[in-house]
Amino acid sequence: MESLIKIHIELTDNHPAILWAKSESDAVNAIGHVGTHMDCYTKQPKKKEYKVSAEVIDCRQHMPTMKDLALYSFKNKALVLYTGAMAQYNYGTKEYGEAQTFLDEHVLEAILADAPQFILIDGCGIGQHGEEHIRFDKRCEDHDCFVVENIWLEEPWAKQIRAMEIKIKLASESTGKPCEVYAQVTD
Repeated sequence: MESLIKIHIELTDNHPAILWAKSESDAVNAIGHVGTHMDCYTKQPKKKEYKVSAEVIDCRQHMPTMKDLALYSFKNKALVLYTGAMAQYNYGTKEYGEAQTFLDEHVLEAILADAPQFILIDGCGIGQHGEEHIRFDKRCEDHDCFVVENIWLEEPWAKQIRAMEIKIKLASESTGKPCEVYAQVTD
């Protein structure tokens, strides 16, 4: 039997991340980068809704290595990186922001060579904050792959994900496009 589970974060107007974003000089752009969102620096997806098969890599012990990738095929799928950061630290906390959920650049290139449509992570991104974060997202965009950050994953269903439904607010003026994400899991 299969179930559809909401895995995006819905923030209230008084959530600390929203309050921080509203206080920024570029509040419109900052608000687009809180909660579950997709960074779109050079291009964005062609459609606002996708239904794709998914592969989940359990990254709670370590981020994937080249050896780990040999066990999967990502072509035209969503790659879900299950780090446990969201469940362990809670979204918006200092510890969540400092969680080491980043891919090695060679591993990212190997993933992109296998042509996934999306990379989803229950963390702040696949590259370290700042220049690397943006560079990794742009590199994914070069391969028509888009990164969705800050999804909610937890045991036991996180490893049972078989497909994803992703709804993107493409009209957002920010480079961060808010997303609704649903996971289809096998019970």
